[in-house]
Amino acid sequence: MSIELITILMFGSLLLMLFMGLPVAFACGTVGVIFTALLQGPSAVNIVPTRIFGLMTNYLLAAIPLFIFMACILERGGLIAQIYEMVHQWTGWLKGGVATATVAACAMIAAMVGVIGASVVTMGMIALPEMLKRGYDKYIAAGSILAGGTLGILIPPSVLLIVYGMVDNSSVGQLYAGAFLPGFLLAGLFILYITIRCYIDPNLGPPIPKAERLPLKRKLVKTLPIIPTGFLIFLVLGTIVIGVAAPTEAAGVGAAGAILLTVFSGQLKWKGLVQACENTLRSSAMVLWTMFGANVFVALYVMVGGG
Repeated sequence: MSIELITILMFGSLLLMLFMGLPVAFACGTVGVIFTALLQGPSAVNIVPTRIFGLMTNYLLAAIPLFIFMACILERGGLIAQIYEMVHQWTGWLKGGVATATVAACAMIAAMVGVIGASVVTMGMIALPEMLKRGYDKYIAAGSILAGGTLGILIPPSVLLIVYGMVDNSSVGQLYAGAFLPGFLLAGLFILYITIRCYIDPNLGPPIPKAERLPLKRKLVKTLPIIPTGFLIFLVLGTIVIGVAAPTEAAGVGAAGAILLTVFSGQLKWKGLVQACENTLRSSAMVLWTMFGANVFVALYVMVGGG
């Protein structure tokens, strides 16, 4: 069978299963196992557990639940809301400033946690009602949250880049170094687009009233609690990019730092810690199953000449 026909059949089957509603992990894994048996013979299916076990023993995998746990802790500790409030006060005087603050906060959060769920959910609860209350265009309001939230896929320490690096056998450190500039450049373009649109048509995103704008001193007071968070960003992101620490080590430091920050701020409760652990377990299981399924799919495709 030619590689062209194999490509059409494998990706066509994958799309069909996705349209039927099968989760990505099981769609990839099912196609991989079935086509392995068809193209390589039933005995070749024994390769599947070998591939998965080899992936499970990779120490980089530990970075995924650690980054997710870090995001859950910061969300439960209220630090994400503090970051938004701080940026909101500094940029709110601009036309479209609240939407700009949303994108900027999402970029900062992405540089800490590496997943998109925390920023999208938190901004959806905090920033969306704020923008709608101030008369923002609903498309600008929703778009700033969704576009800013997806920056967590690209800006290091992105969990998706870890997954890609492991499946593709690429250096995660080099992927992080390469994604750093495009991620923040994209955030800057989002902010530029929002600002230009709102200055052309101020009704899309009016600035916050002068009565609600804080003086410089109070803005600085709101900024002070964020300084430790900025230091945490450097510990997590800076150590990976400059090569001092591996992603797993940086993720461990980040998770420990997030716990300490929320404990010292008095925001972390026992119930919040338990919920953070539960959310981490669910999210990590979803990511890892997706990785296993994709690995089986990619392994077969490369084996039959897809590379």
